[in-house]
Amino acid sequence: MSPEEVTTSPQKPDRGKSASRAGIFGILGAIVGLLLALFIGFMFLMGESRPDVVAWILLAIAAAIAIDLVRRIVRAVRS
Repeated sequence: MSPEEVTTSPQKPDRGKSASRAGIFGILGAIVGLLLALFIGFMFLMGESRPDVVAWILLAIAAAIAIDLVRRIVRAVRS
């Protein structure tokens, strides 16, 4: 037997690579967060009495979520 087979370590090298465990829920959560940030950001931009700074901050957050979403999808497809 090799040392890899006899180990008592609870760590598994392939753990966390499955898109079906928590990865798919992270992707769905990112999609919901992206849509929510975009919707609220555009609502702040369209409103006349509301500050535009909040809208630009929300759109920047939406861009960051979109980048993270692409990263998660690419990672899920590759594993």
